[in-house]
Amino acid sequence: MRFSENRTIAWVVLAACVLVSVFGLGGMGLAKERGKVLKVYDRGADTTLSTRHSVDAYLDSAAENARLMASEAGLHMEASTAIDTVAQLAEQVAAEADTNARFQAYDALKSAVDKLYDAAYSTVKESDFTNFKVAYDNFWESVNMIKYDDYAKLAASYNDLISGFPGGVVAGITGQGALNTFGG
Repeated sequence: MRFSENRTIAWVVLAACVLVSVFGLGGMGLAKERGKVLKVYDRGADTTLSTRHSVDAYLDSAAENARLMASEAGLHMEASTAIDTVAQLAEQVAAEADTNARFQAYDALKSAVDKLYDAAYSTVKESDFTNFKVAYDNFWESVNMIKYDDYAKLAASYNDLISGFPGGVVAGITGQGALNTFGG
């Protein structure tokens, strides 16, 4: 029996080639694509600018403005759970490394900021409300920047890539799950 005529060996070699190409090369391709998307999340689409325009930077800005709101509210209002909630969620958004956990804190922060705004609007004198209002407006500007950032489109495209076959199987095996689009 000649090696080149053995069908069993040929089928095994074919199966091995298919598995290596689909899972090995496909997994590396998915990892590379995911890395590109996460680079845009961290550094932004245009890295030549001196200021970082990325979802990560916008989240940091939103968290900083939420902290300023809590600080201003603390100066002109009685202590409340609304102030504490905004301060705590802002810290979570700023400190969290995992994008999904960061999104959960960010999503909760948006409604907490609105509740604090409503509470401050009805109790703080107009002359003391200016800095609070600036921080509030800047917070929502950061939210809008996140919503329209290139990252959201790239993350949605990546999620489409891993939603079908074999992308979903390869992504599941290699631990490269869906990316959060941050509402974009």
